[in-house]
Amino acid sequence: MEAALALVLRATLDVAAGGSIAAAVAAARPGDVVRLAPGTYRGALGRLSGIAVEGAGAGRTEVVAPEGEDCAVVAGEARLAGLVLRAGPARSALKVLGGSARLEDVVLQGGAAGAFVDEGTLTGAQVELAGGYGLLARRGDVALDGGSARGTSAGVAAVATRLALSRFAIVGPAQEAGLSVAGGTATLSAVTIRAPGPAGIAASAGAEVDGTDVLVDGPTEEGGFLGDCVQAQKASVSLRASVLQRCGGAAVEVSGGSLRLIGVDAIGGAAGCVILVNGATADLEGNLCVGRGPALVVGSGARARLRMNRWRSDPAAWVDCAAGARIEVGPGERIPQPCASR
Repeated sequence: MEAALALVLRATLDVAAGGSIAAAVAAARPGDVVRLAPGTYRGALGRLSGIAVEGAGAGRTEVVAPEGEDCAVVAGEARLAGLVLRAGPARSALKVLGGSARLEDVVLQGGAAGAFVDEGTLTGAQVELAGGYGLLARRGDVALDGGSARGTSAGVAAVATRLALSRFAIVGPAQEAGLSVAGGTATLSAVTIRAPGPAGIAASAGAEVDGTDVLVDGPTEEGGFLGDCVQAQKASVSLRASVLQRCGGAAVEVSGGSLRLIGVDAIGGAAGCVILVNGATADLEGNLCVGRGPALVVGSGARARLRMNRWRSDPAAWVDCAAGARIEVGPGERIPQPCASR
C-alpha cells in the first residue's frame, strides 16, 4: 500500500533549456524526478537526496557548475541519467559523501575529479569520467559496467574501497598509474588500460586485485619509474586470461605479497617479464612470458611455483638461491630446478 501510494505521489518536474535547475531541485520531494530538456544549464545541481535527475542524453543535456562549486553532491540516495556534469579547477563533477548514487549514461568532468566517493556507494552503467582523477574513491563501494576513465594523476584511484569494473577502459597518460589501488579490493572483468604512464596497475597496502580478461598496454618509464604493466607492493594480484604488452619495465613486479597468473601473455621491457622480491610468493600456470631476460627473476626470499609456462628469453630464469629464493618446477616446465643442492 505504501509503495503504491509513493508511485501515485511521485512527480516529474520539467525544466526547459535555460531554466533554473536549482529551483527544480529545491522543489523536488523524495521520489520525484527532475527532467531537464536538451541544452546547457549554468548552475550546480547542489545536494541531492531521494530524487532523480534525468537529461535527454549525455550528448544533449549538459550542466556546468559555477566557478568554485561541485556540480552535484549526493548525501542520500539519488539517480542521474542522460547528463553531462562539468566542474572547474579543484572541484568534482560529482561527490558521493556517505550516500548512494546510481548513474546511467552520464559523463562526469571535473578539475579535481570526475567523481569523488567518500564512504559512499557509486554504481553505474556507461559512465565516462575525466579530471585530475577520473574516479577517486575512499572507503566506499564502486561498481561500474561500461564506460571509461581518464585522469592526469590516475584514471582510477581507490583507497580502502570495494571496486568492481567491467567492460571498462582506462586511458592515460597519468602521473601515478592507470589504476591505483591502496588497500581494499578491485575486481576487474574485460578491462583495458592503455598508455597509462609509469604503471598500468599499481597495488599497495594490502590491496587485493582480481582480474579476468584484462589488457594493459604501453606503460612508459617516467620520473625514475620503469613503466611496469603491473606493480605490486605488499599486495595480492591475480590475473587470468589477460594480456600485458609493450611494458616499458617489467610485465609484473611484486615486492612482498602474492601473485597468481593463469593463462596470461606477458611481454616485459627493459626489466624483464616477472620479478619477485622481498618474500613475494607466486603461482604461475600456463603463461607466455617474454622479456629482455631473464624472463623470471626470483630474489630476496621470494618463492614461485611453475606449471606449463613458456619462457621466451635466455636465460629463462634467475634465482637468488643464496638469499633464500626458491622455485618449485612442476609439470610441463622446461626450467631446470635451481638451488637443488641447498
